[in-house]
Amino acid sequence: MEIIEQFVLGKSGHPHLCEDAIVVTDSHAAVIDGATDVSGRSFHGRSGGWWAMDACRDALGRLPGDVGVHTALEALTAELAARAEPGHTAASVTVYSRARREIWQIGDVGFAYRGLPAEIGRPRKLVDRVATSFRVAVLAAEAAAGRISLDRVVDDDPGRLAARALVSRQSAFRNKVGLYGYAAVDGHPVPASLLVVHRVPDGIDELVIGSDGYPQLGATLAESESELARLLAKDPWCVAELAGTKAVRPGQVSFDDRAYLRLGLLSL
Repeated sequence: MEIIEQFVLGKSGHPHLCEDAIVVTDSHAAVIDGATDVSGRSFHGRSGGWWAMDACRDALGRLPGDVGVHTALEALTAELAARAEPGHTAASVTVYSRARREIWQIGDVGFAYRGLPAEIGRPRKLVDRVATSFRVAVLAAEAAAGRISLDRVVDDDPGRLAARALVSRQSAFRNKVGLYGYAAVDGHPVPASLLVVHRVPDGIDELVIGSDGYPQLGATLAESESELARLLAKDPWCVAELAGTKAVRPGQVSFDDRAYLRLGLLSL
């Protein structure tokens, strides 16, 4: 296993505010996406998303090479629970196990390799899709009424404010089995039914793992960055091809933090 390319950039452009991270050891490779806390709470001067990301990063760095997904997840969960009250911070994590040739997906950090349909490696939880549709509809109504112009993004996003009613409550579904349930490392146990364990076929020699700051995971970093730049220029409000729960705010370089890892999968 070798690193071919890796890149991390926060949406603000300031590294110390970025809640995404990459971890690569002799045995595991992972991308971590700390969840943005809309409440604005901080832990020891850091955001909740950064705190969750850092706990997962440290736990992954200590994992033995032969562990399975459940043991690994228990280690991440315990590390975060030791640092913050369970449920107050969270992170999505996708891990590649070299020994098992498996991908472990806890949340919505995506993965891709040659021949894999995009919808398999890039899940999007239902509650996010609902919030996105509502935000986009609110913005369309505001534009139709002449109260905003979609030609220029402003700091006061009425769609984001409206969708916040759901976004601020969605953590109630985290690690709960049900229609809106989704997985994340948050200090609570993660139901097995919400985990994804994906075996990488033997003929695959490259794997990409990337956070949802990339709308599409290309075969290369340049391809992924180029597509992101094209869509940001075309849809800065994030209401069309980049439809999401938030836009690119003034002063930001993107709508979300992003991390990209391209691995060469060498035989053991």
